[in-house]
Amino acid sequence: MADPIADELRALYGDASKHSGYQSIPDFVSAALGYSESIDEGWRGDKPRLAYLRTVREPLDGELWGDFGANTGFFTLSMAHAYPKTRFAAIEPNPNHAEFIQRVAGYFGLGNVEVIPRAIGLRELRELPKFDFLLHMNVLHHAGHDFDNDLVHTLPQFPDYALRYLNALRSHADGMLFQIGSNWGGSKQQPLIGVREDFAKRRLFTSWLEDAGWRIEATAYPRKERDKGIAYHDIAPLGDEVAEQDAQALNSSRGMNELDVFPGEFYRRPLFLCASPTRLGSSVPCTERTAHE
Repeated sequence: MADPIADELRALYGDASKHSGYQSIPDFVSAALGYSESIDEGWRGDKPRLAYLRTVREPLDGELWGDFGANTGFFTLSMAHAYPKTRFAAIEPNPNHAEFIQRVAGYFGLGNVEVIPRAIGLRELRELPKFDFLLHMNVLHHAGHDFDNDLVHTLPQFPDYALRYLNALRSHADGMLFQIGSNWGGSKQQPLIGVREDFAKRRLFTSWLEDAGWRIEATAYPRKERDKGIAYHDIAPLGDEVAEQDAQALNSSRGMNELDVFPGEFYRRPLFLCASPTRLGSSVPCTERTAHE
């Protein structure tokens, strides 16, 4: 007989709100409960990003990690299960999704998970503790729509807001994995930058992070591989000859657009591994990291 918690989780997951049906179910949950949700990893992927994260930043015993816009907790729960001596705070304003995380954490005895069931905008950042590492993926471009509606009203205001937000965020974390969408509020009618302007997009988001005082330690893009499926790989940093050739290839006729093999906009969002200047080099590298050649 199926465990009744699976039905409870399914109801919480499918609440038909703006960001529902968005994340995968953690593998350990699916294995134990026989419960999963269908997510097209060819369109958008959690598991490739989790695999990349685990190669570039190993959680340490006693650390505190934050997951902004945790949704149904794929990253928080997966990491908390794998690293029981690291503490994780899932920040999620959707009450059903926050409850989903809480129910899974309680059922599996994940005492290292805390849920903060509200949005954290620019003003609320000061209330947060200092994190050793943050997951801040695909949240910021929703400012002015899902939070801080009174601080950013128009698309031209967004770059200045983003700079202020990222600068304030830096005082609350030693490191961060960051990702941002191309469209303000997720609307194709309000692009921050053209979806296919990959080289310019990377430069724009790099400038926002660096102007806010973050150091970018790595930038990664996905690639389809026969043996591994979709995997993220570091590319050379901007500012050197290899980087220019690599980055220009994102918009070249010879084919990287390797990104063109992915439908939609999601996989065209680079991943940025960042460090605060107070803890440069604080990220824990892994020997399995590869550069995109």
